[in-house]
Amino acid sequence: MYTLGMQETISLDERALVKQFVNEGVIDILVRTRPNTRCITLNLSANTPVHDMSNAIISLLDIEYPGYGFLQRLTREDAVTAQAAGSPGFAYEEPLLWISPVPTVAKGISAYGVFRPNALSGDGDDPQLETYGGLAPEFHPAILNYACWKAAEYTQHEQSAMGEKWRIAYEGKDGDTGDISRIKKILTKRVTPQAARRRDLTRNLGSLSESGAYLGG
Repeated sequence: MYTLGMQETISLDERALVKQFVNEGVIDILVRTRPNTRCITLNLSANTPVHDMSNAIISLLDIEYPGYGFLQRLTREDAVTAQAAGSPGFAYEEPLLWISPVPTVAKGISAYGVFRPNALSGDGDDPQLETYGGLAPEFHPAILNYACWKAAEYTQHEQSAMGEKWRIAYEGKDGDTGDISRIKKILTKRVTPQAARRRDLTRNLGSLSESGAYLGG
């Protein structure tokens, strides 16, 4: 607020707007990078081909169906066809969910995705807590860059070219820099399996002895 000259007087209190930008930043990071995937139980109604889902789901990644394992993601049209044939699969177009096979009795299934956090409101609220987004502390500067970007657009802040300075810090110029790209790279590195062992060419080609003579494999 002080960087951008925003007000907190009785006649013009812009603190609520700043809090809105901060919370938008948390949501935007969750949507773009998916840093906090969780598992919940979805309760499906019997004989219901299309379920109207809560807007608490920001991104639905996988569904595990008893007896079928993880379901293949389908298009809406293919999901309807699968339901008619009783083949497994699902389609999700927010907020609607198609599940196949259609359950004949009410049941709970496991769903994996990113879910909408509670809004930050008090000074003690911490976005690294699960309730408020579960963003690791090293990702918090991105929240500030997003909020400064939007606030600078609102205030028409000339020194930052109407927020362009912070937009670039947040989104990057070429898609390979900026906070979003950095977070994605960190998350990819954390979940990537151990690198494959380097090939031992001497096993097939042989090697040189200390004297330089070739030792066949």
